[in-house]
Amino acid sequence: MSVRLKLIVTVSLLLALSFGIGGTALISSSFQQALAAEKSAALESYRSLRDSVSLLNNTGSYSYYVNLTDVLKELDPGQDAAWMGLLLRQDQTALYSSGDTSLLGTGQAPATGLCVCTTARGSGGWAYLASSSLQSGGQVLVLEAAFDLTPAFSARDAQLRLFWILYAGAAALGLLAALLIGALLTRDLRKLTTAVRRISSGNLAWRSDIHSQDEFGQLSRDFDAMAGKLQENFARMESEMQRQDAFMGAFAHELKTPMTSIIGYADLLRQDSLEEEDRMGAANYIFSEGQRLEKLSFKLLELLLLEQDTPVMRDVSLNAFLADVEQTLAPMTKERGVRLICRGEPGRAVFDPDLVKSLLYNLIDNATKALGEGGTVAVEGKRISGGCQFQVVDNGRGMEEKELSKITEAFYRVDKARSRSQGGAGLGLALCKRIVELHSGNLSFQSQVGKGTCVTVTLYGKRKRRKRGEKR
Repeated sequence: MSVRLKLIVTVSLLLALSFGIGGTALISSSFQQALAAEKSAALESYRSLRDSVSLLNNTGSYSYYVNLTDVLKELDPGQDAAWMGLLLRQDQTALYSSGDTSLLGTGQAPATGLCVCTTARGSGGWAYLASSSLQSGGQVLVLEAAFDLTPAFSARDAQLRLFWILYAGAAALGLLAALLIGALLTRDLRKLTTAVRRISSGNLAWRSDIHSQDEFGQLSRDFDAMAGKLQENFARMESEMQRQDAFMGAFAHELKTPMTSIIGYADLLRQDSLEEEDRMGAANYIFSEGQRLEKLSFKLLELLLLEQDTPVMRDVSLNAFLADVEQTLAPMTKERGVRLICRGEPGRAVFDPDLVKSLLYNLIDNATKALGEGGTVAVEGKRISGGCQFQVVDNGRGMEEKELSKITEAFYRVDKARSRSQGGAGLGLALCKRIVELHSGNLSFQSQVGKGTCVTVTLYGKRKRRKRGEKR
């Protein structure tokens, strides 16, 4: 049974029971009060009649029961009497009767001094019967009277008929109200159910979109937030899987080309059919390709280690750090005909010096390759709020805008032929990106074709405060 049907049945039953019990109790209470009033009035009228007959019976002139009939005739007002029937009898013999006595004369004579009252139903309706015994002339007489209660019962029956008509109308309205309430209360639940089914079928962009301020609205907002996170995580996983597939494909391609050449030249050397000059050329090619594979394996190992490593933050002087970088890389840049300039502002910053050196080495190496022969690479370091910032600027060939979003992907190279000839594997900027992530920073590129490239590295850490009197 659905929640909506349960709600409809429950509300309908509650309305039916409450209205039925309440209405029935109200009618019953009203009827009992009216019936009690009728009985009280009837009993009072009977006692008045009995007391009058008893009083006259005790006088000397009415001591014989025959004369009591004359008394009753005088006391009986006829159609205006309070009773509907009056009977004076001795055993089963009627001495006097008036009105409808069909319900009278059937009972035993009550004990002297007692008044027996009962409610009976006859062909003409309901009646209240009262009887008591009288002593007259040495005989026991029974005086009985019947009082009409039919109006009270008729009023009750009329009220019940009206009540059941109203009850049927109220039940119909209650059922209609239950249907409307059930539809309104379960509307949001149906939306949530639809959202769950759509999302489970693969439509992660579906939302329940309920804007009420009740519990369903709060549940909808929490559900939509959860669905949003699920969609983000799924998209991230899908993107990660695509990157892994691309990584594996690029890695296989990087291995295939040099390995094919190495195997081919090694096979020629094994056949011992080459001239000395060709033999040396083949050996040199095998050697250079082996070196390139070695560099590739080192880069991959470094990238894997970064995934598991935790940076060791140190308080480093920016000026001294960049001076060490310039001194280390000066021979390499000089050999390529590139001028390297490293400047750091006075002050200190917190970062992992070994990782940041690797980052700057890769950026400077990429800049010198972009320059070719000649040109300048400038590296500048400065402190910022909460960390430090490095900029590596070259005046090389630059890159197109569409390339900037891809260059940090593993094995991606803007100029594949030139990078391969220069020994590049397309992993340098991927390493840089990971190092920046470990420092909770960001890496951005600005480049113009034919003018050069500017790489901005922002690293965040805790900067050491200088003590009073301490020199920078």
